[in-house]
Amino acid sequence: MRRILRNLKIGLLVLASTLAFTQAVQAQSFSCEENFKLDDATLQSYRFGPPVPPPAPPAPIVQPDPDPFQLRLQKYASVATKHRLNGLASYYSTSLNGTLTANGEHYYNKKMSAAHLTLPLGSWVEITSRATGKKLRLRVNDRGPYVNKFVIDLSQAAARYLGVDIAEDRSVLIRIIALPGEEPLPVDVLDGPKTPVQETASLTPTAQ
Repeated sequence: MRRILRNLKIGLLVLASTLAFTQAVQAQSFSCEENFKLDDATLQSYRFGPPVPPPAPPAPIVQPDPDPFQLRLQKYASVATKHRLNGLASYYSTSLNGTLTANGEHYYNKKMSAAHLTLPLGSWVEITSRATGKKLRLRVNDRGPYVNKFVIDLSQAAARYLGVDIAEDRSVLIRIIALPGEEPLPVDVLDGPKTPVQETASLTPTAQ
């Protein structure tokens, strides 16, 4: 009887041990990776980290609007290459006072005006005397001079202002500052704000 009880106890112990071992093995098998199937996208994130978004496109470069004065200067420089603008200045004879100019206005000795052979009538020019350094802004309203050695014909008032009526050197520099229908360019656009200011006149020829 004792042997049977002892064998029974031993059998129960063996059974309990077997059950405990089986449960441990089963629990371990559920924790192993081989029972979980990971897709390629998930595996990629583990290999290289989360996907990095592409860099933002660079901001577009905003080009400033071109300076209208600078565009006009470029245009006038192109026009100037087609005309004779440097040379000697002459002035109108007193006998021409009151006569009609090429654009239908009247010429007067005491008014500021100029004549040029090729510049468009109505153009504005800035004339600088080399002898005196004086500058004068005039509108071209007539044709001339018709003597080849002269480049521009000035009214008597304009010639007197520049000093070319009595100067031994009548050389002048002519610069286009407006074409017909345009307002003359500001002085600081032509000379720059830091340039020393020279004596400049700006008068429009008018009919009487």
